[in-house]
Amino acid sequence: MLRDVSFSLSPGEALGVVGESGAGKTTLLLLVLGLLEPAEGAVRLDGLPWSGVPERDRRPRRARMQAVFQDPHASLPPHRTGWEILAEPLEIQGRGTPASRREAAAQMAARVKFPEATLSQLPAAWSGGLAQRLCLARALMLEPALLVLDEPFSALDPTLASHLRALLLDLKAEGLTLLMASHDRRSVAGLCDCTLALHRDAGSGQDGARRGVPA
Repeated sequence: MLRDVSFSLSPGEALGVVGESGAGKTTLLLLVLGLLEPAEGAVRLDGLPWSGVPERDRRPRRARMQAVFQDPHASLPPHRTGWEILAEPLEIQGRGTPASRREAAAQMAARVKFPEATLSQLPAAWSGGLAQRLCLARALMLEPALLVLDEPFSALDPTLASHLRALLLDLKAEGLTLLMASHDRRSVAGLCDCTLALHRDAGSGQDGARRGVPA
């Protein structure tokens, strides 16, 4: 349960949500994504109501908000190749032709340093790091306004984590808004403009209020 949490983000800003395991970081991200509904309060996207809105009304706006979850393999369809996974968001939105979608997939794979030859494989053949990079590539295919990340560096070695951090900084400079949850404050340093610290209420076992501070 989250209490007394309030924040806003403008285009090109990055907020890091930090706290120990069980503090409510993932719950907060799910509320923002509209995968959970708040019992009180509200979430707004582009100044318009997002929480409490029927999914049929949210669906046309979902391309504006994309996510990369903590467990990359659980987030990927196991029986689809990398090519198919990257093309799917464009297919759903009715964008482009099969040829243009394949080219867009190749370009995005290169941007996140996912080997193009590996796109013909199924997710079970990929390491956690490869799977996480493919998840990021899929999230970026629709050029979202907000990218929500849950422990994005957890499956990456230091070299790939550094590349991902540099890529996110470039995207942020281009106007992409970032909301990133991590148990490690150091992982958000240099990337996020400020942090939102979640603390467990020792007396009630509930997730309590936080403070916004520079990252």
